[in-house]
Amino acid sequence: MHGKPTMNEVALEAGVSLGTVSKVLNGNVTVAEQLRERVLAACRKLNYQRNQIAASLRSRQTHTIGIIIPDILNTFYAALVEKLENLASSGGYTVIIVTTGENAERAHARIDLLRERQVDGMIVIPALDGSRNLESVVGSNMPCVIVDRVSADDSYPSVATDNVDAAYQGTKYLLSLGHRHIALAANSPRLWNTHERIAGFEQAMRDANAKADVRIVGMTVEEAQVSLASLFREAERPTALFTANNLVTLGAIRAQLECRLNIPGEMSLLAFDDFEWLKFLQPSVSAIQQPVDQIAVEAWRLMFGQLSKRPIATRHVRAGAQLMIRQSTVARAAAIRKVGSA
Repeated sequence: MHGKPTMNEVALEAGVSLGTVSKVLNGNVTVAEQLRERVLAACRKLNYQRNQIAASLRSRQTHTIGIIIPDILNTFYAALVEKLENLASSGGYTVIIVTTGENAERAHARIDLLRERQVDGMIVIPALDGSRNLESVVGSNMPCVIVDRVSADDSYPSVATDNVDAAYQGTKYLLSLGHRHIALAANSPRLWNTHERIAGFEQAMRDANAKADVRIVGMTVEEAQVSLASLFREAERPTALFTANNLVTLGAIRAQLECRLNIPGEMSLLAFDDFEWLKFLQPSVSAIQQPVDQIAVEAWRLMFGQLSKRPIATRHVRAGAQLMIRQSTVARAAAIRKVGSA
């Protein structure tokens, strides 16, 4: 061979048709894994480098996906983005990640930027109040999937945890331990997922004929720390705290250290969102584990279905969560004995 290898030479080396090579390089998932590996092996052997600019001009696709998230420092979003990036890469796509900082205007500007970059589709976690008029910003002709912060009337396909059921089951678990005064610490009911978690909590408390104590503690770790430190100093403080997301959980842990509150001796703690660092705290923290892998897989399925213009069987997916029981939650009677013996 002389000069740069061509797709025809890759096809000859792999023993497949030119069409098969094209499908593999375009991320078409219908190609059998054995054929796909043969094509990729031939590309490596021949040092074939695809001319992405020329391919984009021919297909009118850039093979890039925009991912819009509120905050990359949020461990749930960081884990989700990592899974999505791996799935996109396996499908022959690269991703452009932008953050909105919970600002709707900034979110609209970032979406406009992605449209200028001619991304083929967008996976969006809306900013606070950012779901309003989202279709008018993204555009009805743009493949789009809404993740995590979805709503009942989303026009785009969506995927999220079944937040109502997850919060309901978590609250029932605390009630089963004998706790009657349980507080749910949440960031903002204007967020759909938080609103749903509050609904699940309140339903479980109603079913148990117990009073629901919902505390709105702010959108940042620092705000949550201040609010929860005040809660921990109350004379009639709750015997159990259910934090509605990982940022609130971190604020609760900071407040607990500030107030020298004994967990679980003086208060049980259950977190919504589960991450490695919760397992290694002392005590380790019980948590509602969101199915990050399933959410990412379903989001990519919904995206790829739109990109390939195939019918989508289930447009709105709600995934079940799992309760992880650790050391931070104990029976109310055991907590009273522990405090009394101190």
